[in-house]
Amino acid sequence: MFLFPEHQERYEQFIRRDGTHTKDRERQALLYVFAGYEALGNRIDHFYDFEGRMIRPEGFEEVDLTSGSKALVKLAFNLYNNYPCGTVVDLFANLDERNRQLAVEAIKIRFGM
Repeated sequence: MFLFPEHQERYEQFIRRDGTHTKDRERQALLYVFAGYEALGNRIDHFYDFEGRMIRPEGFEEVDLTSGSKALVKLAFNLYNNYPCGTVVDLFANLDERNRQLAVEAIKIRFGM
């Protein structure tokens, strides 16, 4: 499930920091994506408010993102609360192989697969 050891460590750190319930697959999927991409994980506070426990779409205006990292954030937001993210083709077209795997695993988490 995790792509590398630091991915799991960062994910568990985010889960603890947020206080995510074990049945909250929406937040688990969101945090899984951020934990799996270092540049996003380092900037998670721009995109997720741990105190208010909600996404921050204004983060798109605060941080310069590559097309791939922007696609991952949109996917994470969509898995969390159906945030508009375009089509699956649009999202996956901007991802390399590793990030496609990250996206697929996040989808599996969200839908309990």
